[in-house]
Amino acid sequence: MKKLVLLLAFAICGSSVFAQEPVLSFDGDLYFIPGSMTIEGKAFLVSKNNSTNGKFAIYDGDFNAIADFTDPTIGIPYQQRVLTMTRVYDLGSEGSGGGGGGGITRSAGGWTSDEWTVIDDKTSDYTTSSSLSGFELYSDDNTYHSRYLYVSQTLFDDDADFEYVRTRQSIVPIDTKYEDYAKEHSNGYTPHPSISFGGNATIDSLMNATGAYTYEWFWDEESGKRLLKLYKHEQYGGIFNDGIEIATLDGTVKAFLPGITYISSAYYFRGKCYVQGYGSDNSRVLYLLGNNATGIREVSRSKADFSIKREGSNLIFDNETDEQLTLVMSAIDGRIVRSLNAKRGSNQISVSGLMNGIYNVTLYQQSKPIKSSKIIIKN
Repeated sequence: MKKLVLLLAFAICGSSVFAQEPVLSFDGDLYFIPGSMTIEGKAFLVSKNNSTNGKFAIYDGDFNAIADFTDPTIGIPYQQRVLTMTRVYDLGSEGSGGGGGGGITRSAGGWTSDEWTVIDDKTSDYTTSSSLSGFELYSDDNTYHSRYLYVSQTLFDDDADFEYVRTRQSIVPIDTKYEDYAKEHSNGYTPHPSISFGGNATIDSLMNATGAYTYEWFWDEESGKRLLKLYKHEQYGGIFNDGIEIATLDGTVKAFLPGITYISSAYYFRGKCYVQGYGSDNSRVLYLLGNNATGIREVSRSKADFSIKREGSNLIFDNETDEQLTLVMSAIDGRIVRSLNAKRGSNQISVSGLMNGIYNVTLYQQSKPIKSSKIIIKN
């Protein structure tokens, strides 16, 4: 009888223990801070809210929250004005076909226009979103490899502050043309990346020269000609990415790396630490970290060249880098229709069978988008 009572007691106690509610609730996914990146050599966990991309908490080995952080750059209001414009060209009988393309002519008559005509003018209100950046961490002696390192103590300097990486964002005034602002504040800015739109060399040249994003042919009754109408956007205001900041949890900016849009990776190599980033002009930049965050200096900058063109039913992508790049082609609704893991040299994606329309083409390096453009498919 006593044995039965004891067994029942253990059963009741056991069931009450396992029936307890969880005591921890993480607001987001968990990431790792290696012990090698902390002052005391002890690892931490980081819970990051990926829906807002601007909040994280740091936990010690007993799962006590030692820091709870929200990016102060979130929620700042700004405006963006977008003009949609059209312009009409007469390309001649050759240019209107699929072949060689005639000379571009502009007439003083009513059926062509030498200036862009505004058909839509829209101003929208936005607030800034967070731009916290994670990157990969490597060591040449294989002591650690961390994916998506968001916070550290000793990567950039040796004090007790936790540092993180974010993009410095400037609000472009609503009366300032975005393209002019970007040219003034960045190196190697390319407002209209060269890309093939429809397989017609004349149209490709015209689209790239003007920055148009799409076109259409139409029959003009007055002139009795088949004319080309281009469409383009002109943006005023908005957000411009100046570079990368290394900041502490109290908001102190320890270092600023201008001209790069994100850091992709950090390397411990023969006793020195390097970080690699990518610029808005697709340049690859390598920095050497000194004894503190202000000791960061640029040691290398090289152009990560690539090009996209159309040949028949294929998009030809030339990867002139040594990086593993991924090319993703998606419809305007976000649905991915083609993807390619691009090796060094020439690569191709078939566009046969795709419906005519506008598609987004995005180039990724280590899951980070480094260039995005649009392409017109007219099979």
